[in-house]
Amino acid sequence: MEESETGRPGGMNKGVVALLGVIVVLLVVIVAIILTQGDKTTTTNTATTETTATGSTTTSGGAMPPAATGVFDPTTATRLGKGVTPEQHVETYFKAVIAGDYTKAYDLLPADKKAAQDAESFGQQLAGYGITAYKLGKTTTSGDDTIVNATATMPGGDFEYVWTFTKVDGEWVVKSRELAGMGQ
Repeated sequence: MEESETGRPGGMNKGVVALLGVIVVLLVVIVAIILTQGDKTTTTNTATTETTATGSTTTSGGAMPPAATGVFDPTTATRLGKGVTPEQHVETYFKAVIAGDYTKAYDLLPADKKAAQDAESFGQQLAGYGITAYKLGKTTTSGDDTIVNATATMPGGDFEYVWTFTKVDGEWVVKSRELAGMGQ
């Protein structure tokens, strides 16, 4: 058997190079598969609700609600009652949540949130959060929008919600409600 300058049999270096070549090809194939599969989504038949109070996760049957589109449509927007200010609307929402009146709270949500989740699953989700108190924050105006910040107190910590309202045909409507810093 021939020896190379390093003292190893000549065939050994060729084998290592061949093995490295195979590994590189496999890695390229795996990356290509991941990139082409990344555009596909999988729908499961299980809804998961994370409970802030205990950090536990419960699973129930049924499909998860579709993601809210976030597209504002003034014709379907949730309208505030006559003479109700944006601050009063947010306060009514949190009072309903604390009282366990999740149907009333659901009715006060923006239309896209209601389209993404039914009232029953929304109520179950809120019950799991264990909201015990709230505090209205600042109200600001940005263009045609009025923004009301409110903080919900839960066993897992405080979470700030940002509600956006606008006037349509002279009436206040709910444009959006998002968790600050989360974009949801």
